[in-house]
Order: sequence, then C-alpha cells, then structure tokens
Amino acid sequence: MSLRAGCSYFGVRILRHARGDLEDLSTRGYTGVLHTFSENDLAYYRGTMAEIVAASHAVGLEVQMCPWGLGRTFGGEAESRWVTFHPEACQVLDDGRRVATGCLNQPSYRAFCKEWADAALECGTDYVFWDEPHWTVPEHVGVGAERWACRCEVCQAQFGGSMPQELTDEVLAFRERSTADFLREMCEHVAARGGKNTICLLPATEGAHGVSDWDAIASIPGLAKLATDPYWKNFGEPAGPFVERFARLLADTAARNGVEPQLWVPSFGLTRDDIPELEAAIASSRAARVEDVWTWGYEACGHMTALATPDAPLVWEAVTAALTGRKAGDIDLRSTRELVLAMNAGDRAVPVAVGLASDALAGAIDAIVERLRGGGRLVYVGAGTSGRLAELDALECGPTFSTDQVVAIVAPSDEAEDDAEVGARDVAGVTAADAVVGLSASGTTPYTVAALRRAREVGALTVALVGPAGSALGELAEHEVALDVGPEIVSGSTRLKAGTAQKLALNTISTVAFVKLGKTFGNLMIDVRTSNKKLRARAKRAVALATGATDEAAGEAIAAASGDAKVAVVSLAAGVDAKEARARLEAARGDVRKALDGVTPSKRV
Repeated sequence: MSLRAGCSYFGVRILRHARGDLEDLSTRGYTGVLHTFSENDLAYYRGTMAEIVAASHAVGLEVQMCPWGLGRTFGGEAESRWVTFHPEACQVLDDGRRVATGCLNQPSYRAFCKEWADAALECGTDYVFWDEPHWTVPEHVGVGAERWACRCEVCQAQFGGSMPQELTDEVLAFRERSTADFLREMCEHVAARGGKNTICLLPATEGAHGVSDWDAIASIPGLAKLATDPYWKNFGEPAGPFVERFARLLADTAARNGVEPQLWVPSFGLTRDDIPELEAAIASSRAARVEDVWTWGYEACGHMTALATPDAPLVWEAVTAALTGRKAGDIDLRSTRELVLAMNAGDRAVPVAVGLASDALAGAIDAIVERLRGGGRLVYVGAGTSGRLAELDALECGPTFSTDQVVAIVAPSDEAEDDAEVGARDVAGVTAADAVVGLSASGTTPYTVAALRRAREVGALTVALVGPAGSALGELAEHEVALDVGPEIVSGSTRLKAGTAQKLALNTISTVAFVKLGKTFGNLMIDVRTSNKKLRARAKRAVALATGATDEAAGEAIAAASGDAKVAVVSLAAGVDAKEARARLEAARGDVRKALDGVTPSKRV
C-alpha cells in the first residue's frame, strides 16, 4: 500500500475559488480531500457541493464528506437547524432539561442522518466520513461540565429500566452500545447504496466520550476505514506518546477487523514551536503502519480567526512536506501533469499581487497621465525579461491608441544589464516633461537603477515597477509599485510569475492612462490606427456601436474623416461634418465625451 495524505477543506462554496485550492492540494502531493457538508450545505448548496466534489475528482483527489456539526453530534463548529425544529428528538440531560443535540437513539434523528448520507452520496463522495460521533458535550450547549445526556424517553426505554441520574459504568456501557448501534445503522444504509464508510473516533477509551471497545466499531459491516484524530493539544498531552498510543491502537484494531487505518493530525492552532511535535506525530503514525494520514485543515486554517496563528503559513508548509514527502525543489521528479498544475497554481498568486498594488498603481497612473497630457512621453526602461516586456507594451500602444507617446529603452545586451554607465547614457533624451517607468524584478539591476536616477536628475516623473518593496530602484522612484509574487517554481527565473506580474501591471498602466486621456469611448477602441483590414473593420464596428449608426453609415463617416474613427463618432453623434467634428475634438484635446458636451441626448449614445 502506498503512502497517502489528505486534508480537510471547508468554507469556500464559490467553485472557481474552490477549484484553485483543490488544484493546489493536488499539486502539493495530497491524494485526498475531506469536504465538510453541513446542514446549511444540505439545504442550500447540494448542487454546488456536487460540483466541488467533481472538481476534486478532476484533479485526482479521493473525496470524503463529513456531517459537519450535524445535529451537534458530530465534529464541527457549524450550527444545527434540525435541532431547532425537532426539540422532541433532542437529548435530555441528567437533570431533565432538553438540550440542542439530536439523540442518537431517536428514530427521527437517525432518519435525518440517513437523508444527509443520501445527499452526500448523490454529491459523488467516495467515503461518508462519520466524524467524532458523540453525546452532548456540556460546554457546547452552555451547561455545567458535570452534566451528561441522554435520559430521553427512547433512551430510558432502551436502557431497560430506570436509568440512574449518575453517569455510572452501566450508563456509560449503554451509551457506548447505542453509539455502535447508531453507526452500524448508518454504515449499513450507506453500504446498501453502494457507498463506503469511514468512522473517526475521538482519541479516548474511557470517560464520558471514550469508546472502550474499538473492535465493536471496527467490526461494523460496511465499514471501510477506521480513523482517529489524536490532537494532543486539545487533550493537554505531549504529542509523542499520545499520538503513538492511538496510532498503534488504531493500526492494531484495523488489522484485526480487515479495515484500513486512517489517522488525523492537526495543523490548526499550531505555531512554529509546535512544528517538531507535528513532524514527530506524523512519523509516529507512519511507524505504527498507518499509511493514510490526513491533516485538519487547508493552509493550517490560517483563514479562520478562531483557529489561525501568525505562523499558519509555516505550519502549512511543514505539515505538507511531512505528509507528502514533497519538497518545493523536487520538480524534476514530478509528472508532466503535476508540473502543469504546479505552474497554474503558482500563477494564481500573480493577479493577487497586482491587486494588492492597486493603490500604488493608481497613484502612479494619475501622475503619468498629467505628463502625457502635457505632451510628455511614457518611457519604459528595463533589461532582460523586464525590458522585452516593456518593449512589447510600447509597441502595442501605438496602433491601439494612435500614439507615439510610449517608448521603451531596453538594455542592448545581457552584458549591458550590469552597466550603469550605459543605462545613464541610454536615457539621455529624457526630459522633465516625461514619465519614466523602471522595471526590475529584483529592484537592483544596475542598468535600470542608473537610468532611473538620471531621469530623476533631469526632473522626469519616476516610477519603479519592482518585486519586493524597499529595493534600490523602489527607494529611488517617486512612485514604487511592488509586485511580490513569491518564489518561482524554477528558482530565480523571473520570466515566470515576476514577468507575468510586470506584464499585467504594464497592461494596467498604459490602458488606464489612455482611457483617462480619452483614447476610448466607453470600452470601445475608437482611436485605433486603421492600418490594415482587421483594424479598419474594428474601427467601423466601434463607430457603429458608439453612435447606433449602421455599418454602412459608419464606414462612410470614417472615410469622410480620412480614417479617423474618433472624428467619425463626433460627426455622427453631433450631426456635423468631419471638419466641424475635428475642430470640436481639437478643442476638447481629443476627448470624445467633452467634444460632445451640449449635444442633445437624442443624438448621443
């Protein structure tokens, strides 16, 4: 049997986000995922959960689904609506009070649990994961810790006589038999429908919530996997002996009963100081012949305030490495599909990084627009990948916006990248009217730093497009736009995420700047150079959409305007000839909307 590693995943019900996280799990080497399936999911997200399960299978993950907080008799923080509507089927405390927890012996509650299981199977889960089945936990329902349940009429009848008010050994044995009977009925129900079951027992063999006879559970017909979750911190125990004890109990019990063992370790609530214990717990589990080890939960629950710690990212990396045996640098050992998924997963950090730089980008763009409006240029400066990306954006701006105001200055060779003198010399034509954007993933490229320094000396606006904040280039610029995308899959290869982030930022800078300068009308490219058949067709369509004119009329207006789509728009929308339209545009400094000020709505779009 090969080693397997799984992880819980919960809370995200937007498929595109969930799909990305599931790809991340698969890329990291996990083989399984557990999806929580709460009463809220049952009521409102059944179809969505089926899509999420399908997305899990699509990336090669085995799926388990657990009854998250169902009836408050299973693990999970989710609340139960069922207990509100069915107080008569809830547990009764030793003092006679009913509490908001379904009773494991109540027929109506068992029927509800079967309904939930049917829904989980319809979603396509591989295993129904019966998570920590238990009787009322007093602190969960706001009563004293000395209280216990259940003494409802059904339990009293099944007990076979007057049930004591104390939690005697006889009562504990009855509760344990009832739990086993409940799980037997659930497992048989799932198995009869072609499903498979996992039962996860609390790591306890005595006390109010312990199961003394694990064989009674492991021998239930229809059970495929027996699991436990020895979360040592929850029990105030040291990790080593606590995990080892239950790992051996789990492995031995599973082996005797012909089922597979599965063990869960926590990654939530842990700090960097807990990492050695976490790694030791996983090693103890493997040593005890438990080859299927899972963690709760995704990204060490760093997204969940109650369970997160500042060290959650470190814990997540550590538990992933310990469970999967996969290190960040082992890409040459991965399959082609795994590498494709890893690239895609890494690239998802790029738009996030650009988004986090939105305020910095907006401030830089507003300053750039003022220079362009005054007749200055947008000058990109860079070397290597950064320079080539800058050159690409500059070349595209010409035909897209009919402008020669965007230029790129690129280091002439790889060697020149290290030459500060060449960088300073190459920007000799920059003036105080210009805006200069220096691009460098490291923020230290000598060619680019020297070029930006010289540009600042002559009074040009300076912007730095860099990776980490606080670099030499960033400190030199008036506007620093930091795009920190994290490490590359191929160490140091800034043509990957860093390059993609720069391209997105350049797209944003040039596009937004020229939108602000009136180079579009709405989202229409009405200032495109009509230099070929494709662009002439695009211009005609834009004019038609902008004015509501027919394609024929739009074409005639463009011809009358000597190919200028903006003039054609003003001509058609204002009902004037091309000469008058051009005059209005010149007065409005090329802004179509300003040129149409005063035009009656009937003549405008």
